[in-house]
Amino acid sequence: MDTKDLLTRTADIAAMVPYWDKVTCLVEGLDAVRAATTDFLPKFPEEKQDDYNFRLSYSKYTNVYRDVLEGLATKPFEEEVSLIGGESIPAEAYDFIEDVDGCGNNLTMFSALTFFNGINYAIDWIFVDYPTVDPSVVISREQAKKQNLKPFWTHVLAKNILEVRTDNIGSKEVINYIRIFEPAVNKTPDRVRIFNRSDEGIVTWKLFEKTKKEEFVLIEEGTLSIDTIPLVPFITGRRDGRSFKFFPPMRDACDLQITLYQEESGLEYIKTMSAYPMLAANGMRPQKGPDGKTIEKVGIGPMRVLYGLPGDSGQNGEWKFIEPNANSMEFLKKDVDKTKQDLRELGRQPLTALSTQLTTVTTAIAAGKARSAVSAWALGLKDCLKNALIITMKYMNLSYKPEVNVYTGFDNVLDDGTDLEALDKARARGDLSLETFLAEFKRRKVLSPEFRFEEESKRILNEIPSEDWQITAISDNNNINKLRANT
Repeated sequence: MDTKDLLTRTADIAAMVPYWDKVTCLVEGLDAVRAATTDFLPKFPEEKQDDYNFRLSYSKYTNVYRDVLEGLATKPFEEEVSLIGGESIPAEAYDFIEDVDGCGNNLTMFSALTFFNGINYAIDWIFVDYPTVDPSVVISREQAKKQNLKPFWTHVLAKNILEVRTDNIGSKEVINYIRIFEPAVNKTPDRVRIFNRSDEGIVTWKLFEKTKKEEFVLIEEGTLSIDTIPLVPFITGRRDGRSFKFFPPMRDACDLQITLYQEESGLEYIKTMSAYPMLAANGMRPQKGPDGKTIEKVGIGPMRVLYGLPGDSGQNGEWKFIEPNANSMEFLKKDVDKTKQDLRELGRQPLTALSTQLTTVTTAIAAGKARSAVSAWALGLKDCLKNALIITMKYMNLSYKPEVNVYTGFDNVLDDGTDLEALDKARARGDLSLETFLAEFKRRKVLSPEFRFEEESKRILNEIPSEDWQITAISDNNNINKLRANT
C-alpha cells in the first residue's frame, strides 16, 4: 500500500501536531528546548550562526510548565482509583486492575499517565488490546489463564492517531474507523494499524509493516471477537465540532513558558557577557602587525600592562571597560520573576511564596477555577476508564458492568480553613456523627491516609480507666480533642 496514503494525517489532526510537538519539548526539558533552536529562541537580525550557537549554549530554562502540569495531574490520585460494587465485582476484574498493561502497572498508575497526557495534549487514547490467537481453536478459560491470554491496555499518544471517523448509533457517537501509527520499537519497524467497524457491528483490523524499500506491506489481518473498536479517548480540550481538533486547556501556559525561556535566556546571556566586559581604546591608534595592515589583538588580564599610545592629535589615549548597566539586569530579573508568577497563576496553581501577596478573594477565585477544571477532567477520566473496562469485560466474556471511583474530593476542600470550623460547629450541634466528622478530617489531610475509625475507637476505649466504664454521660468531644492532640 502507498506509504503516503497510510501515514497522511487528516486535516483536523494535522492542525494539532505543531502544538503537540511544542508541549512535548517543554515537558522534556532544556535539552529538547535547545534542540528546537529557533522555534523557541529566535535569531537576532543579521546574527551569525556561530554567535547564535554561543547564545543558545547559554540559554536557561526553568520548567515551570511541567511543575504546574504535575500539580494539576496529581490531584485525582490522592486516593487510588478503584472499582465500585463490592461483592458483585468478579475476581477476574480485580485481577485485571492490579496489572492492566501486562507490565505490572495497576489501574491507578496507568490512569495517572493517561490523565497527565490528557492535560498536556488535550487528548489521550487507551487501546484495549488482546493477544493474537487462532480463531479456529476453542480454548477454555483455564487454558487461557495458563497461556496468559487476557486483555491489556496500552497508551496511544494523540500524535500517533492518523485518522478517526465516527458515526451516531442512536444518540451515541461511535468510532467506526481509526488509523494508528505504531513507531519502531527495538527491532520492530514502523507499523500502521487500521480498525474498521461495519454497520452490523463487525470489527476488522489490518496491520501494515514498513519494509526496507520504505513501503508498507500487509502482514496480518483479522476480525475481533467484540463489536467495538477497542480505543477510548480521554479528552480535556474543547472540541471543535465533531472533528478531532481541540483547543488545549494548557495552550496559554505553554506560550507563557516559551516567553519565560526567552526572557531567562536573555538575562543569562547579558550576565555572561557582563562578566567579561569589552575593553575600548579611546583616542589612540590601533597597533598593527609587521605587514602594516593587520591589527594586532591586545592581550588583557593579570600581569599585563596596557600603554595609551598617542592618537592623531598627539594626545595620549586611554583604555576603558564597557559593561552593561546593572539597572537593566535588575529590570530584566523582575520581569522574569513576574512571568514565573503569571505562569503559575495561569496554570491555576499558586505555588510560589509570592502568591501570598494576592488578595484573599483573588487567590480563592484562582484556586477555585483550578479545582473545578481538574474535577471536570477527573469525571471525564472516570467515564474513559469505565468505557475501557467495558471493552475489557467483553474480551473476557464477563457480563459485569464496571463502575469506577476516581477521587474528586479535592474540589470541595477550602484553603482558608473555614470548612474545618464549620465541621466543628456541626459536630458540636450533633448534626454529624463522630465517624463522619473524622472521615471529613481524613479527606482534608488533617488525619493521615492510614487512619481507620474502627481502630482509633478501640484505642480511645483502651485509654479510658476501667472504673469509669459505667459512666455513660461522657461526651465524645473529649475523645475528639484527645485524638487531635495525638495526630
